[in-house]
Amino acid sequence: MSSELSRYQDPWAAEHYDAQIAWPDPDLPLYREMAAESPGRVLELACGTGRVTLPLARQGATVTGIDISPHMLAVARRKLAAEPAEVRARVTLVEGDMSKFALPHACGLILIPFRSFQALLVRADQRGCLECCAKHLLPGGRLAINVFHPWLSKLVALKSAEPHEYIGPSGEEVKAVSRVRFDFAEQTLTSHITYQITSTAGETRSHEHVLRLRYFFRCEVEWMLEACGFAVEALYGDFDRSLFTGGSPEMIFVARKV
Repeated sequence: MSSELSRYQDPWAAEHYDAQIAWPDPDLPLYREMAAESPGRVLELACGTGRVTLPLARQGATVTGIDISPHMLAVARRKLAAEPAEVRARVTLVEGDMSKFALPHACGLILIPFRSFQALLVRADQRGCLECCAKHLLPGGRLAINVFHPWLSKLVALKSAEPHEYIGPSGEEVKAVSRVRFDFAEQTLTSHITYQITSTAGETRSHEHVLRLRYFFRCEVEWMLEACGFAVEALYGDFDRSLFTGGSPEMIFVARKV
């Protein structure tokens, strides 16, 4: 398998996604609170396998999820099919590009969780996404974007990520090793990920793909939001709504349509 295959193009990556990122979902309480506070529909961009969309629908929100990957959406639809009828009725899944989408309804809240906005590598796509969000929000509606905080000292030092081990969907043991390269002129990182897979029968094989992300600095995102019709309401440094500081691990921008 070519190491140039993007994780968004790779059906294998979609099937392994939930097992690979298994964590205590520290962001979900924040998005649940925001959905409960917001009138109207919720839109999640880059919804993937439904990690955020489905819990919001379970608590009563009407949610549309958009994702560019048909493979991720196939997993999300399979999970949705196992939900009660009332939850299924509240969810709409759409294959589409978050930089240029058109829906027949406006929303009270738009979420771009888990650093998905960073998959938009060029300025035209970043602006297109934010302009689409502004068009699809009700007056006074809110947009929440999560990106990681790019500490320069860490960017310079980071060459590889710690190996990550998990159990795959068929019970196989998987060890993921990432080699990371930064382009400081383009503000991008490229992670080449190699998976060493051991089946339940003891057979081994490898699989590879690449993940490219753009990293952003605080003022850069604030300017983009303001240029696209938003006023920044809050900037959190973590999912507990603590205010952003120089030592914060995350940047969670909450912006209101003006």
